[in-house]
Amino acid sequence: MFHLQSLELLQWDYCQRLTLPLDGSIITIAGPNGSGKTTLLDAMRTLLGLECSGGRSYKTYARHANADTTWLRATVDNRPHGRQTSTRPFARNLLYADQVTLACRIERNGGDWQRRYCMSDGDVAIETLAQLPEKDWLGLDHWRKRLEGAGLSRAIARVLALEQGQTDRLCEFSPKELLRLVFEVFGDQEVLDRYEEARRHQRDLAAEVTLAEQELAYSEAQLAQLDSRVTLYRQYQGKLREREILAAEVIPVLRWHEERQTTAGRLRELHRQRLHHNEQRRQRSSDALQLSALLTQQQAAREKVSTLERDKAEAQQAQQKARDAEKPVEELVKQADELLALSAVEGDAAQLLSRVEELEQQKGALNDRWRDLEQQRKEAQGALERLSGQRQAPKPGDVQQFSRSLRQAGIAHHILADVIEIGDDHWRAAAEGVLRASCWVVVLDDPKDEAAAMALAERERYRHYVVSD
Repeated sequence: MFHLQSLELLQWDYCQRLTLPLDGSIITIAGPNGSGKTTLLDAMRTLLGLECSGGRSYKTYARHANADTTWLRATVDNRPHGRQTSTRPFARNLLYADQVTLACRIERNGGDWQRRYCMSDGDVAIETLAQLPEKDWLGLDHWRKRLEGAGLSRAIARVLALEQGQTDRLCEFSPKELLRLVFEVFGDQEVLDRYEEARRHQRDLAAEVTLAEQELAYSEAQLAQLDSRVTLYRQYQGKLREREILAAEVIPVLRWHEERQTTAGRLRELHRQRLHHNEQRRQRSSDALQLSALLTQQQAAREKVSTLERDKAEAQQAQQKARDAEKPVEELVKQADELLALSAVEGDAAQLLSRVEELEQQKGALNDRWRDLEQQRKEAQGALERLSGQRQAPKPGDVQQFSRSLRQAGIAHHILADVIEIGDDHWRAAAEGVLRASCWVVVLDDPKDEAAAMALAERERYRHYVVSD
């Protein structure tokens, strides 16, 4: 049997809202006639699915409240009672929390009133119960069967439904005599005589094992779910630490190392160009000396050329005379050479055509590649011209979007990276790496805009701080 720990009434009779603790060993309700003692007892009876006393009905109390909905809510103890059992009272209803909430909702249905019941794990408020779907609410018959499975037997229910005049004389008996009298009144003396035997055989071993297995399966499922959540949380924390280390230490050091390597390469190239320039100057001096010597040799060669030209003219005249004598023979030799060349060309014509086509294809491919490389060069040149003169990297997309939203909302602000400038080029990369976690902090010009800016940051899911100081 379960024990009531608290009772809450909302729009019941003339009570707007009342909460009554019932977790004491003995509960005494005292007051003059008409103070509401029977009203509280009838509320408990209605919550347990029993009839009210004195010919009253739950509909009477609902009408007195002058409201469309009346609520009765109680919290009960769901822990195992006694040393001989480890089963919770509401385990058959798949409720395993230490506390269970019992609720009754009485609503106006046309010109009549209708009551519905539900039970939930834990201490659930009336406002939360009002959000439950209609399929979770039970009728009176199903409600009585569930309470009977939790220990509210029919005999106990009939005792709780006794009229006030019939229960006054029960206070004169001891608990054992009172229990005996109750069973005698309802014809259950045989049950009382065999009470000890019924207690031993009441708990069926198979049912208890089944319930224990259900509880174990439920606990294992919860444990597996919690282990999975803990594992995911640990992985998340590890990823956060890795990202923080990368952002604060590794990436700045790598960038500094890359810039240092680039600077060292440029210094080596400058040194090589200086050496090459000095070598060219020495070569120019040597070429000047050689030029003066060649000019002298050129003058002597000109004189020698004049002599040779005279000799050439004399030799040409002799040669002309010899050609006039050999001209018929030369004509025959020329015709023979032309015939031989023509035969060679006719034999290799197909190969020449295929070679020409292959060269045309290579020419087209080289032209396409040249156009692609030219387009890439133009794009790189444009990106270099856009980045030239800038002393810091462009803002990320989320920072630009959030700044645009603030300007549209009329909130004056500035980014921390816009007001900090590092003049020393040698230390800029290292300093930006150290301040990278705070460079996109948004500073508001007016502290009154902090609430609106925070709302925009939550809507945009801005990952950096928004401060007004």
